[in-house]
Amino acid sequence: MAPHVRASRVLQFGTFEVDLRAGDLRKSGARIRLQEQPFQILTMLLEKPGEVITREELQQKLWPADTFVDFDDGLNTAIKKLRDTLGDSADSPRFIETLPRRGYRFIYPVNGARAPADVQVLPMTWWRRRWAAGLLALTALLAAALLSNVGGLRDRITGRTGVGPIDSVAVLPCKNLTGDPEQDFLADGLTDVLTTHLAQVKSLIVPSVTSSMYFKGERKKLSEIARELSVEAMVEPSVQRSGDRLLVNVQLIHAQTDRHLWAKSYEVEPKNVQALLPAVAAEILEAMNVQVTPEEKSRLSRSRETTPEANEAYLRGNYHFRKGTDADRAKAHEYFEKAIEKDPNFALAYANLAVLRAHGGFFRAGAGPLEDRTQTREWAQKAVELDDTLAEPHAALAWIAMMDWNWIGAEQEFRRAIELNPNLPVARTWYAQFLSCMRRFEESLAQAEIARRLDPVSPDTSVHSAEPYLDAGRVDEAIESYRKVLELEPNYHIAHHSLARAYIEKGMYQQAIEELEKAMALGGRDSLSLGVLAHAYGKAGRRQEALKLVSELLHRPNGEHVPPWRPLAIAYSGLGDKDKAFAVLETAYERRRGALFELNSQPLYAPLRADPRFQDLVRRIGLPLSGTSPPTP
Repeated sequence: MAPHVRASRVLQFGTFEVDLRAGDLRKSGARIRLQEQPFQILTMLLEKPGEVITREELQQKLWPADTFVDFDDGLNTAIKKLRDTLGDSADSPRFIETLPRRGYRFIYPVNGARAPADVQVLPMTWWRRRWAAGLLALTALLAAALLSNVGGLRDRITGRTGVGPIDSVAVLPCKNLTGDPEQDFLADGLTDVLTTHLAQVKSLIVPSVTSSMYFKGERKKLSEIARELSVEAMVEPSVQRSGDRLLVNVQLIHAQTDRHLWAKSYEVEPKNVQALLPAVAAEILEAMNVQVTPEEKSRLSRSRETTPEANEAYLRGNYHFRKGTDADRAKAHEYFEKAIEKDPNFALAYANLAVLRAHGGFFRAGAGPLEDRTQTREWAQKAVELDDTLAEPHAALAWIAMMDWNWIGAEQEFRRAIELNPNLPVARTWYAQFLSCMRRFEESLAQAEIARRLDPVSPDTSVHSAEPYLDAGRVDEAIESYRKVLELEPNYHIAHHSLARAYIEKGMYQQAIEELEKAMALGGRDSLSLGVLAHAYGKAGRRQEALKLVSELLHRPNGEHVPPWRPLAIAYSGLGDKDKAFAVLETAYERRRGALFELNSQPLYAPLRADPRFQDLVRRIGLPLSGTSPPTP
């Protein structure tokens, strides 16, 4: 066993010198910057040169049980940083040797001590006697290694990853290693922006940040996460403090083989993180051998710098936007407006504010007043004016055009949004809904399936992706999708609401009533749920209960800032009161509100469709009549 070297606090190996007491590392007299954890690992190795320092020892010393950080990732990252600093290699180590599944060993002589017996350099006389045979053997081994690509040797020499072009990748939630939970928004924002940059490449499938965030804090194996997201590779980012700067670490891993294809660390000022990420995305794409068009390269290289205050407000806005509750949507709105206040030319803030306000949420889609629609259009147009490569404002403009019954304009904007970012789930789900309104159900289902593939674990996307199946009359498939969502998220009230509408189509009125009661218990007594519940009561023959809900709709305070024409029309449809249903729909038509764009696809309006008044209203709105060709751009 090699002697311990604790007696000396200044240790030397090669051209390096370490002062354990001062925490300094120098090379040829010049001080080298090394972070705390890699330095502590180096200290443990130097104090026992030639001995194996086990992974368990390192974990107990540097990652105690109460540390909420993935140990394997943390250790691998720290060892890589240490080797990079020393100019060492895992495959041909000079200083630090890896013993698979056991630990690490320092193999270079420390303070002039003799190298351990099992790694000693052989005497020159031995080398002279055997040089010819050794050289021939080495040549043969090297040729065999290159031929079989042992340890990826051939790939490293040729600069290839060895796995061929990768066509799907997910960005895992960025790990916040700053020690400050208040910086979660920064880590989540890094995940979001990096995902957005990669998603702009048409030849690449990139699951949405919503699906990636589902695995935040999960301890699953990478291969399991990759299987759930249906991707070949994973990007693992982390961010930590380095003095008054940030250290952003990014690694690319081939999911099936758990092989690290690429890794790099970037030290930047906090205000420059946003500007750094396009270059990071470009390096990741190069490492994956992805085909990137000149137009895509141009978009990736475009600078989107802003002020630190505006960037923080924008990232906080996204953080709340993803949560999806009404309260969080309101906070997101405040933060996006604050970002614009800090930087009036911040295109991304205008874009996300437009998307946030365009749809209005599941229960208020298309229900907002005209002045809100005008404001949202202005935000989207401003975003396009500032940066015409952003997909989000085009999706917002498409939805607004749809509410304005501008069907040709809506489809043009949807197609432009998808062209700019083919991996944007909201563009796919909104376009699917548009296509259902046009009664182009096969196209609608195709878009829904793409959205589901891009956002496989998001309950919101899963529910919206099932809607076209319900519209197309494939009710059993819609029910199966809603039930799958509820298996994972039993308290997701929107899924209960959607399942209830599917049960109505199956004539399962009692089950529909039970699901709607669950939805309202979880999400509140919103007007749309009351209208659908009244519809179910009417179809079930429970007329008095239905009329009681209609009365509640007519007399309730207008807390949703919009008259309940849509819910009332749905309620009267279920009650069979066509005159009142058409009276409400005519009022909505005159005011150009009430989500009339769904008139042609919403199954709850089916009892009205045989009435000539229905066909007349559909014609005036410009929707295709059943069996006729829809307008095309």
